[in-house]
Amino acid sequence: MSTSENRWFEVWFDQGGDVLPTWLLIVIPDTANPGLVLVCDPFENNRIIHKGQSYEDTCIWLGEDEYELVHGRVFPDDGLPLATSKKD
Repeated sequence: MSTSENRWFEVWFDQGGDVLPTWLLIVIPDTANPGLVLVCDPFENNRIIHKGQSYEDTCIWLGEDEYELVHGRVFPDDGLPLATSKKD
């Protein structure tokens, strides 16, 4: 496992579907500009959609659009608030 400040990534998701999230984003450090953080869209050829001035700035930006960080394996039945849920 690398401990380098510039060798990490995170996956963030939008909870918009019953089984799968409607969208995923990849968060990585900007290796050309230490301290900056990039948000990439893997569905658009890893296009950079946001350049954050810091990790905290990037987390706030993602949170405003209701993205959440993936922690391990996520199961829809774990009590996650999904946008489309069946009514009993």
